[in-house]
Amino acid sequence: FAESWALAAAHTRTLSMSFMFGVRAARLSLRCPTGPASRPSSMGHSLRCYSSRPSRFGNKKRTQVLEQEPEAARGGDWVSQSQVKEAPPTAAGAPATFPSYEQRQQQAGSQYESLSDGVVAHMRRVYATLATGIGISAAASVTAMATPLGLVHPLIPGLGAMVPLLGLMYTSKHTHSQTLRAGLFAAFTGLSGWAMAPLLLVALKVSPAIVPQALAITTGLFGTMTALSLFAKPGSMLRLGVPLGAGMLMLLGCGVAGMFVPVTSAWYPLLHSINLYGGLGIFTLYIAYDTQNMINEYEMGEDDHLKHAVDLFINFKVIFQRVLLLLMGRSDD
Repeated sequence: FAESWALAAAHTRTLSMSFMFGVRAARLSLRCPTGPASRPSSMGHSLRCYSSRPSRFGNKKRTQVLEQEPEAARGGDWVSQSQVKEAPPTAAGAPATFPSYEQRQQQAGSQYESLSDGVVAHMRRVYATLATGIGISAAASVTAMATPLGLVHPLIPGLGAMVPLLGLMYTSKHTHSQTLRAGLFAAFTGLSGWAMAPLLLVALKVSPAIVPQALAITTGLFGTMTALSLFAKPGSMLRLGVPLGAGMLMLLGCGVAGMFVPVTSAWYPLLHSINLYGGLGIFTLYIAYDTQNMINEYEMGEDDHLKHAVDLFINFKVIFQRVLLLLMGRSDD
């Protein structure tokens, strides 16, 4: 029974991995508008878009910042430095300039030191939402284990959880009801907990102490990576985006290959180990990446706490599953 469940869980993880990769790709595509990032004008200015969605700074659909950039001579259009006017001063009397990424890194020692009151309030809301989602998921798991719902194949609630997740990713707090989006978040976390019920039942049969041990280890990893991202330099963890995306593709390929490789094959243990240990490492690093990405997106105008809580919930769930499987394997030995 345990082997058949492990195979079903592997297939569920593969489908979830492919869907999570698509969700992250969709999130990236929604951050910036289409078209060139800069449109030079005849006066030597360029119009750059810093946010393509409504923000907390106003009701505009697009926040645009006009920067003055003198251009070199092109054809018959000559723009000299004297023709470029200085940027208008702000209310405090300082010129309206925007520091570069290197200047911001030199000014701020760590991400924690650069947190504003608005960012701190947003993070508290995100973590409160995350804790609520974990509680809903745990309640759904306990309910499923205590009822015949625990006998349902995990693929059914696992695939069902993708429906509210899609609805949450492609809706906005500015255009849809907050109650509707909160319901989608609750449905996603509840179905995710239901899908984990059979695995939790097997783990409890192996040893009743495995589940609380896995929860404690996952919470410790989550807290450690969150602290690491806060005490690192601002934006330093965002450089991990491309390597982590490549790792997701590797896990997706190994998961798909594992679906077609028999359990008795010599390749199956290798693919299973890559999926297990590789997924644990990648999603542990994703905690640090998503923490700084949440801060960066809030500063750019994206203050949707539900979407940020979903990213962290997925990381927590994947890490918990893999730690649970590792502890189960150690107990079997």
